[in-house]
Amino acid sequence: MSLVFSLVLTPLFAKLARRLRIVDRPAHRKTHKEPVSYLGGLAVLLAFILAFALTFYFYRALDDIFSSRGFAKAFLILGSSLGVALIGLWDDIRNIRPRYKLMGQLIFALAFTLFGFRFEILQLPGLPAAHLGLLSIPVTIFWIVAVVNAFNMVDGLDGLASVIIAGSLTLLAGGAALVGSSMELLLALGALGAVLGFLPFNWKPAVIYLGDAGSGGLGMFLACSLVTLGQGYRQLSVVDTNKYFGQPFFYQILIVTLLVAYPALEITLSVARRLLHGRSIASADRGHIHHRLLKAGWQSQGVCLNALVLTFLPGLAALEIISNYHGRASWLLLIFGLILGFGFSTLGFLDFLQPKLVERLRPHYQIARHFISMQKIKLSLAESREDVLTLINQTCQEMGVKGYRLIVLPDGKKRGGLDYTHSFDPTRLSKDDKSHGPMDRVRLPDGQGGAEWVFEPQGVEEELDVEYRVLLSEFMRLSLETAAKLGDNQETLELPSVVAFPQGHVTGHHLRKKHKNERA
Repeated sequence: MSLVFSLVLTPLFAKLARRLRIVDRPAHRKTHKEPVSYLGGLAVLLAFILAFALTFYFYRALDDIFSSRGFAKAFLILGSSLGVALIGLWDDIRNIRPRYKLMGQLIFALAFTLFGFRFEILQLPGLPAAHLGLLSIPVTIFWIVAVVNAFNMVDGLDGLASVIIAGSLTLLAGGAALVGSSMELLLALGALGAVLGFLPFNWKPAVIYLGDAGSGGLGMFLACSLVTLGQGYRQLSVVDTNKYFGQPFFYQILIVTLLVAYPALEITLSVARRLLHGRSIASADRGHIHHRLLKAGWQSQGVCLNALVLTFLPGLAALEIISNYHGRASWLLLIFGLILGFGFSTLGFLDFLQPKLVERLRPHYQIARHFISMQKIKLSLAESREDVLTLINQTCQEMGVKGYRLIVLPDGKKRGGLDYTHSFDPTRLSKDDKSHGPMDRVRLPDGQGGAEWVFEPQGVEEELDVEYRVLLSEFMRLSLETAAKLGDNQETLELPSVVAFPQGHVTGHHLRKKHKNERA
């Protein structure tokens, strides 16, 4: 049922996203060239929820599945997943700050941990099991939030996140079957059907993306399901004694992590890479596994299949460990380790072992961040839009921008609009034109305005170039917000009643109105 519902709902949500202009537009870190609809995550989750509701309606008499304990487990998993999905949807629509999204994830992870389940035993290979005690709460919250953001990281290529999620759901279903958890088996297969129904529309060339609502919601579903795998329902804070299973699956965090090994590997490499380069772990870059494979000449389909292999090898090893077949698990992990060793060497993941290379790159990252920080401080002291435009010109010149356009719409607080252009006309820009570099854009909430700019032409894009793009995006967003606040006594533009920025290009010749004295 979830497969059929997903096949029907996905194209409908793709059309709805285009109509509401909830789309993912090309940018410096994007691999697509045209706007692609979001809301794919909502289609998947709605198909799954509808199928689960109908299953419950027709088969609620099956006490081994829909017992009070099993239904409470489903309520905790689905409630937390939908909460994170709504936060992701808010980000898809309004492009909220990362800290707000992280705060929401922490709240739902905390609620799930306090009223549901958590890791209580930490066991490393060859060592006796250690009970975490009060540490079980922060350890579980950290693990859940890390898994959620790991799935968000891998959602950077057509079909990639869907394939990895489908593989992880298959492994979750296998684990649920091995430990005798009927409810989780039902939930895993239902979610798998919805993802498989979505995959044809997400495969290259994708017509719809999961968005943060999909990657976050499904990542939360997998994280919470893995935490509950093999455990009986804990009624609020009462410790469960595992009386429901003769040989319960005691939570060894490393084994559970193997079931989501690819996303866990991605987030671990990303955090290590950014720390070694002296950058924030929340900063964006083009050093992910799929970026490196694309740079090495792989096609997107090959990258997805490679990710599926790297998902199943450690995941099947975890299932073998749960089944007490440690010999077969060792062979699977050995193959996985050999692939990683060869891939790390080939794709440049081991460059951090060259101290001179790291030390050479680190100052450049720091200089760029310090420069932007200094410009942000000046921006906070700006007293007029002329000051803001002066700082924008300085920053764009320093960061290698060829031209840009800034638009702020008038509002109901007697603040006028602004349309400022500096050597920029997107109507003359062609994707195949080598006279300019990549384009990027930011927008204000509720269509209040936005900015778009184009960089000078360049050769091969390095990670340092991506850092410049990210820093400039942050600065331009802050500049827009500052210009909107400093709107008193400014000239109001004659703008149409409805302006969708940056859908297409807001360059209509009727919008272009030069100030009598162009300010810089």
